[in-house]
Amino acid sequence: MEDLTPPKYVAETLTYSELTRFIAREEVRGSSNINRYKVVLYKKWSLPASVFILTIIAVAVSSIKRRGGMGVNLAFGVVIAMIYVFFDKVFGVMAAQSDFSPLLAVWFPNIVFGGLAIYLLYNAKR
Repeated sequence: MEDLTPPKYVAETLTYSELTRFIAREEVRGSSNINRYKVVLYKKWSLPASVFILTIIAVAVSSIKRRGGMGVNLAFGVVIAMIYVFFDKVFGVMAAQSDFSPLLAVWFPNIVFGGLAIYLLYNAKR
C-alpha cells in the first residue's frame, strides 16, 4: 500500500523520525523529490517558530494606538500575515523545484519576519 500512495503525501503524514528515515531511503533510491521531502522535514521545526514570531508581531501591532482606531491595526496585521504566507509558499516551491537550499527556503521568512517582529516590538508604545 505504501508504494501506491504518492510520496509527497506520505512525507507530510510521517513523524519527524519516520520522515528522516524515509528521506534516507529515498536518497539511496535516487529520488528526485528529496528537496520536497526536506522542505516538509524542516517545516516541522519552523512552523512553531513562525507562530511565535507572528504572535509577537500581533502583540506589537495591537499595542500601537492610532487615530483611525483598531481597524487600521487589524488591516496592517492581516497584510503582514498575507505577506508571510506568500513568502512561505514562494520559497517552499522554489526549494522543491530547484537547487535552492530547503533549509534556507523554510527559515528565510522566519528570519525576515523575526527581524520585523523585533523592530515592531522595540518601537511599540509601552
